Amino acid sequence: RLVAAGWQLRVLRLPGVPQRISGGADGALSSWGAGELASRLEELGTDRVHLVLGFAAADSLAWAEGVRRLAHTLLIAKHVVGPLTAAAATGERAAFVTVTQLDGTFGLGGVAEDAVPAGGVGGLVKTLAVEAPELFCRALDLTPALGAGEAADLVLDEVYDAAAGPVQVGRDGVRRVALTLGEEPAAPSADAVPLTSDDLLVVTGGGRGITARCAWALAAAHRPGLLLLGRTALGEEPTWARGLTDQGALKAAAVDQLKQADEKPTPKRVEQLYQAVVGEREVRETLAAIRAVGSEVEYLAVDITDAAATAAALAPYQERITGVVHGAGVLADQLISAKKAAEIERVFSVKLGGLRSVVAALPADRLRHVVLFSSVAGFFGNRGQSDYAMANEVLNSWAAAWKRSHPQTHVTSLNWGAWDSGMVSPQIKAVFEERGISLIPEDTGVRLFAEQFAPERSGDVVTVLGPTTPLSEREQAAPASPVVLERDLASLIGEPLVADHVIGDAPVLPAAAALGWATGAVERLTGSGVAEIRDFAVHKGVIFDDSLDGSRFQLSFDPTPDGAEADVAIRSTTADGTVRPHYAARVLLGGGARPQPERVTGLPALGGGSDAQALYSDGTLFHGESLRGLRRVLRDDESRLVIECGLPEHRPAGGAFASSRYAPGTADLLLQAALVWMRRHRDTASLPMSVARADLYEALPDGEPFVVVVEPVSANGTSATVDVSACAPDGHVLLRFAGLSLVSTPQLAAKFASR
Repeated sequence: RLVAAGWQLRVLRLPGVPQRISGGADGALSSWGAGELASRLEELGTDRVHLVLGFAAADSLAWAEGVRRLAHTLLIAKHVVGPLTAAAATGERAAFVTVTQLDGTFGLGGVAEDAVPAGGVGGLVKTLAVEAPELFCRALDLTPALGAGEAADLVLDEVYDAAAGPVQVGRDGVRRVALTLGEEPAAPSADAVPLTSDDLLVVTGGGRGITARCAWALAAAHRPGLLLLGRTALGEEPTWARGLTDQGALKAAAVDQLKQADEKPTPKRVEQLYQAVVGEREVRETLAAIRAVGSEVEYLAVDITDAAATAAALAPYQERITGVVHGAGVLADQLISAKKAAEIERVFSVKLGGLRSVVAALPADRLRHVVLFSSVAGFFGNRGQSDYAMANEVLNSWAAAWKRSHPQTHVTSLNWGAWDSGMVSPQIKAVFEERGISLIPEDTGVRLFAEQFAPERSGDVVTVLGPTTPLSEREQAAPASPVVLERDLASLIGEPLVADHVIGDAPVLPAAAALGWATGAVERLTGSGVAEIRDFAVHKGVIFDDSLDGSRFQLSFDPTPDGAEADVAIRSTTADGTVRPHYAARVLLGGGARPQPERVTGLPALGGGSDAQALYSDGTLFHGESLRGLRRVLRDDESRLVIECGLPEHRPAGGAFASSRYAPGTADLLLQAALVWMRRHRDTASLPMSVARADLYEALPDGEPFVVVVEPVSANGTSATVDVSACAPDGHVLLRFAGLSLVSTPQLAAKFASR
């Protein structure tokens, strides 16, 4: 498909992949080494690259192979982010797109456990979108049921998508889904069992830090037995450190100890001795605190990345263990462009290898509780934490996979926000406060953790705990150079918005939909809301008849030099090359919330006046059933027409003709009301031709009543200009078309009446 579209192709074949792709330069890797990868990418000429399309999984990969591919994908991103960013700086489209075939829902529907590591690629792409916002970033997951041709079409649909978001998309050939937070918790499992003193839980990383505090809270709430695993080896405290608690005094004693041992007291060695003492003390304090609240607890010093050592350590307890809390993890924060293979390995080995080591050492059918410490860094992506985000996304997919194969187990992946603890420096905390991100207080966090073991939480397979705000956000900028978007309109013929907008014998695209197309496209291109559109003009409506066959429709976005506004034009090119202008507008960019205008006063109460449905049968309006949202005429004066309205919203093409404050179906009611004014007070059929200014304040209510007010500005025998406002019943203005121009079209009166 890419070759047919004219792309120059470079193919990087991973080790063991025999398939060659014709039409492009071929580069084969013989190993997974970082050095060979860098050399091969340089040979392929990635200094000028506009699209990186990474297939991040393959059929029947073993877990370890999947993790290795996942790490390799991050290294590829490291090498291409620079060239892609350079291409984007010239105003060209530059994209990083990954493709997986889990289940079309990011592995969250539950897949085979060995397939789970591919789910981590979303954490990479979401982090890349934060670190390099000028790039188009997309992590696409397809259902394996798709054929290759259909899958390729869906991949290129996403590659060419005009909208920068969502970054994570799932496709199954019917639905297109994104990932967001549910408003309500999942229903609990029918066979959920409570945590009791008869349970024995393994807690990785449980001797120190946040996980240790959570283990104490769990003991206080439920009294289970706890088996804490950690890397800190417990022994007798060295003589030189006994009785010393002050940091300065301890480090001074460490310096003396090193000198006595004829070892140079470098800052690194002093810190090592100091941390060893502090770490052992913290583990002992954790054990004492847990015993004090009534739980039995033991501590095992073991490296959980060593599967054999982990199995040996757990063997004596194997038949008693009923649950796992995987809280261990390490950080190696660094931008993607500076990531090192060793850092990725360190992060993955603890988070992913550690989990597998512990679970493999235990009888799966005995596990009743499995709780994983994941992070919002994976759920949202987070600057500088690509490998950590990837590992935590794998935990989310693993939880779904384990729950599917072990439905009797309470499995939860806890995506924690940032804790207000020693892990967050004062500088980072200040940044969070400036962005309005609240941290999780320690007492709140440990309470939430303990509550997660209640039977009523047993349905929470993937859960976000704490603030639901991303730790770092993508700063999407508006394009500084012209952009052309292309859309196939043929599929709209089956949408009620078009099928019920027929003039004469042919459906016609509503002007309100064209305005929504422009508004929605600008919002998706710029990442910010649109609040004002000026000089919207209808040059030639889009008629769904034979003339549409073979036509290509394009929307052009041309920003002004100062970046404050953009000219938008919608044109079509016919099969013979004829270009037809259809609509034009100027859109104000960077539109935040606008100051509300004064309320419209003197509005009649809802429910009065006369039934407006007759307007659809007496030739005043031509609109079909799904667009008949004018309910009652509340006032009918030449100086002011007031109509009560309400309509379930239309969002054709997945919302492509709508924006955050605008939807075409309800907006069309403003145009309908203007046509009513012309019929009532100029006795003529008419059509809208232009809008001097559209002010978008708030979205119109979906299916709920609102009021439309039409007030004339000027009129003559063949045309009129009116202001049309959509208001809440209390006069609060939601949407206003100022300077709406109507042109008398007497020849259409019969066509209106025929509808």
